Amino acid sequence: MAEKKKGKLKKLVMMGGVGFLALVALGFGGLYMTAHSQLNKEVTAPDGDLALLDGDKSAIKRGEYLVSSVMGCGHSECHRADFGGGPVMDKQPVGRVYAPNLTAGDGSVTKGYTGKDWARILRHGVKKNGKRALIMPSEDYTSFSDEDLAAAIAYIKSMPPVNRESLPHALGPIGLLIAATEPVFAFDKIDHSHKPAEVKRGPTKEWGQVMAGTCKGCHGDGYSGGKIPGGDPSWPAARNISPDEASGIGKWKFEDFEKALRTGQRPDGTTLHDAMPWKMYKGMEDEDVKALWEYLRTMPAKPAGGR
Repeated sequence: MAEKKKGKLKKLVMMGGVGFLALVALGFGGLYMTAHSQLNKEVTAPDGDLALLDGDKSAIKRGEYLVSSVMGCGHSECHRADFGGGPVMDKQPVGRVYAPNLTAGDGSVTKGYTGKDWARILRHGVKKNGKRALIMPSEDYTSFSDEDLAAAIAYIKSMPPVNRESLPHALGPIGLLIAATEPVFAFDKIDHSHKPAEVKRGPTKEWGQVMAGTCKGCHGDGYSGGKIPGGDPSWPAARNISPDEASGIGKWKFEDFEKALRTGQRPDGTTLHDAMPWKMYKGMEDEDVKALWEYLRTMPAKPAGGR
């Protein structure tokens, strides 16, 4: 009798284990379908156009500065210094997220792009095939003028062709979960009716507001930081860069702010995490650093994490 009960118990445990695995498989199947539905969703972007200034030396020079020291297109974790692309991350359980080849070489995703195609991806986060770009921080660029975006394009198109295949994304369980549940598509965060302000460059809060567009993706619209939507799960929360004195930069002086951007060192001696691309920002022109500081000082102070 004891052996019989023991056998029944063993059978129940096995059935329970099978049932649990079935539920896990069902849940993962649902997650997979939801994530891939999001990844393959097609949208319509508003009409727009950007000038193609191929060979324009002045535009290329301006574009080199913007791309290398402000916009982050050639940051080591994005399209690479040669703009031939590479994995932003490639590890399980997140999976592979790949920044594509932007040069004119084999494997390029932008070869043959028209001004309308460039406007669609930079202004609205929509690829040529009508699908939303994953990770591409188009929301950071909406504040820049058509002239500045055209200059950035001119510089990228001036780069030597790189023959490197642009690999598709290959998300693991965590990557699928993020794609299914978090705001990782710039298209969904952008005000598509927004028109960039006509602002003269200089050390002013008005120009600083344009520059600060590149900060919003990580630090949020209120610049108070928090968990970075769609970011690498290993990254720490973005710091508060609003004027809050308790957790932000309210007690900082301009010299502290400039030092942080130039050297990666906070006033307390700690070092900025590599997720903060200060090595790129250290190349910013003095007037742009001053403009960014002037603008951030005008923002409402918010406690850390409120984004």
